[in-house]
Amino acid sequence: MTKTSYWTVEELKNRLQSLPRVSLAPLPTPLEPLPRLSEEWQIRLFVKRDDLTGLAFGGNKVRHLEFSLAQALKEGCDVVINGAAIQSNYCRQTAAACARLGLRCALVLRQDPRVEPLKTEPQGNFLLDQILNADVRLISIDQDLEEAKEAVAQEYRSMGHKPFVLRHPISNVTGGFGYLVCLLEILEQSAQMGFFPDYIFVSSCTATQSGLIVGVKALGLPVKVIGVNPSHRMAPCHSHLAQVSNLVADALQLNLTFTEEDVINTDDFIGDGYGIPSPAGNRALLEVARKEGLLLDPIYTAKAMAALFHMVLTGEVPKGSRVVFIHTGGLPALFAYQPSLIAALAPSAALDR
Repeated sequence: MTKTSYWTVEELKNRLQSLPRVSLAPLPTPLEPLPRLSEEWQIRLFVKRDDLTGLAFGGNKVRHLEFSLAQALKEGCDVVINGAAIQSNYCRQTAAACARLGLRCALVLRQDPRVEPLKTEPQGNFLLDQILNADVRLISIDQDLEEAKEAVAQEYRSMGHKPFVLRHPISNVTGGFGYLVCLLEILEQSAQMGFFPDYIFVSSCTATQSGLIVGVKALGLPVKVIGVNPSHRMAPCHSHLAQVSNLVADALQLNLTFTEEDVINTDDFIGDGYGIPSPAGNRALLEVARKEGLLLDPIYTAKAMAALFHMVLTGEVPKGSRVVFIHTGGLPALFAYQPSLIAALAPSAALDR
């Protein structure tokens, strides 16, 4: 049967409840007001605390993993393979989730000499991966990540294991499920707090934003989901986000089609590149820490907050708007990028005195 009207919250919840899922996060995460920044920027600003999803400092990928690792368990897999940059939050959360579920975890981590940190001593997420007993394999920036992950999978198969490799489209679709859940939480919590969001800001160029986009369109909501792309590798990412949104909608049997016109995402706040803190991001990080006692990470959320501040300043986000900022975590990066943050502290610390 073809559905032509909007879905209800209950209908979307029922679709999600029919999917394989394991419980990894203490949900719902809090939705908290940021009163001092709200007053300063003349908006109503709230933060969705997805840095509090548990599992080794938490973060947005825990929501993704609730669905993807449920699929791994359903298929009888006993080892999960993931890979990304050496300070990957996704990999750290994968290792923690596997530990919780009694699965082996193998991580393929890319070393990039152009990006901080230049050394590979255990620090930040790289240290946590090892504490969590992941089987860590390091590759150079020139090596193909997907080929390296498949080589590790083949190695485990030869030893009699059944590996589950986290890769597109599975990881993106399951991540979309996780952030459709998040959107439904935001709607319920904001209603309880007496407001309805005009904007949702998130650092994303893949599944996290796609889940929000699908939910907003399915429910017919007048909410603008603004993604802030952290990486030049996927810039612009409108086509990719539309593709993932279509996959998520299809998997949930929603009669929806997404195009690039459904996506709002900016590349303007990446700075010098992925994994490199930006001056604007560092200023936003310090502003939020000193005004609200809330810590952001320098690679994702700080740049997304810099985008929000800029859009309020230029009027793209009008005064009086009700804004939900999703804190996607990544806090171990604060310790991995110490030199950049120390450099950012000096002038601002002097001004504060």
